[in-house]
Amino acid sequence: MNILKEKQNEPVQVLSIEICEADYAEKVLAALKKQRRTASVPGFRVGNAPMGLIKKMYEKSFIADAVNDLMYEALNNHVHENKLDILGEPLPIDDRTQVDFEHPEKFVFTFEIAVKPEFDIDYSKIPSFTRYEVAASDEEVDNYINDLRKRHGQYSAPDVVSDNDFVTVEYGENQNGNFYANDLNEEGKKLFIGKLKGEVVNADVNTIFQSDMKEAEFLKIAGELLNKKEPNNLNMTIKYIGHLEPAEINEEFFKKISSEDHPIADEAALRADGAAKIEAEYAQHVGQKFMNDAIEALIENVKFDLPTEFMKKYILTAQKEMTAEKLEEEYPKYEKSFKWELIENKIVKDNNIKIDEEAVRNYIRDFYMHNYFSQFKAEDVAERVDSLVAETMKNKESLKQIYDQLFDRAIGEVLMKNLNTTVKRITFKEFAEELYGIKPEAESKPKAKKSTKKAVKEEAPAEAATEVEEKPKKKAAPKKKATPKAE
Repeated sequence: MNILKEKQNEPVQVLSIEICEADYAEKVLAALKKQRRTASVPGFRVGNAPMGLIKKMYEKSFIADAVNDLMYEALNNHVHENKLDILGEPLPIDDRTQVDFEHPEKFVFTFEIAVKPEFDIDYSKIPSFTRYEVAASDEEVDNYINDLRKRHGQYSAPDVVSDNDFVTVEYGENQNGNFYANDLNEEGKKLFIGKLKGEVVNADVNTIFQSDMKEAEFLKIAGELLNKKEPNNLNMTIKYIGHLEPAEINEEFFKKISSEDHPIADEAALRADGAAKIEAEYAQHVGQKFMNDAIEALIENVKFDLPTEFMKKYILTAQKEMTAEKLEEEYPKYEKSFKWELIENKIVKDNNIKIDEEAVRNYIRDFYMHNYFSQFKAEDVAERVDSLVAETMKNKESLKQIYDQLFDRAIGEVLMKNLNTTVKRITFKEFAEELYGIKPEAESKPKAKKSTKKAVKEEAPAEAATEVEEKPKKKAAPKKKATPKAE
């Protein structure tokens, strides 16, 4: 076997592998003898068919398998022995490949191999950009506290409707509907506020709700089925009034919302705790914005070249549905993706980033403690949490997600530490309007967590890895290329 190397010091190298009959003959002969011992050929007892006949039937196939194995082994050894960190996969050069099973004396396979460029990341040369921090507004903290007060409030069933009460009415033939008094517009409130349980209210329901959605919910129909062209007068008998009196902010309230690990002694501590929880809810948004900006800055300012023509051929080979015309249009996006992958690899290597099984277990344990057992002492629920961790560790999809998230978090911490940024602290409303030009009303605002003394949901965190791993993994050996089989 001969290995011919060309352009060894260039970004795209050429490797030719010549395989002669002497390289595979012994292996093919052994395969033929084994096949003869078990071959069932008409006219001959098993194991007694002439070798000439066995060769005619199987030799080309065995040669193809043997040559394929030798070619793959040589290619793999070349990459590892020369410590090549390659881009994509080796690509065959068809017009320099020689495969002829009618003349199997010599086979030639020629490949292009692209080597990853070498570069350094000088963070001091990356231009500074804005890094946002979202601060909880007083209004958001007030809403958080009010939600907590409602959760720990007292329920009652008064005889008179007041603002914010929950009302059940009966109308028509044993039909019933529910609404909150604050779902009503001013006209509706005038009709219901102050009414007694058992009283009958006659109203056009098309005119008493703040929105069509609230009216549809009351009537229990889809919004598009509402008929607003004609009045919909109903005689509604008030059957039930539900009232929630929010808890007073006092020492008893603070005891209810405190835990041994997280005591809250006064209103100042409560507001600080609420602000921290709200800002933690928004951290994902600002963190993603930071990562997007950091990636763009690194791609733009960390300079190295990619072998464009090789990369295009690689994409066309890997994606069968891709056309040359479409690739020309989309290649800049692919190039950015390739560049970020190389930069990410460099960050991981330079900072020795690793995620081990213990880090994954700790992540899962913290997830359950924070989301389901925050009102309990850790030692009281340790056995239950450990069982949930063990169950989650069996879920490969969840583990992969956790693995990726922990790596992304570690890379983000490196970038946060090293990149030059100007911090801008704003509210989430300002953040949404400034960056995206949208109003954040549609965002689900952070709420106080419910008590977790009820049954715990059997849900795994949707995010990592089962063993010590480095990301991205070192490029695997070239995939085995199938030698064309004899017809």
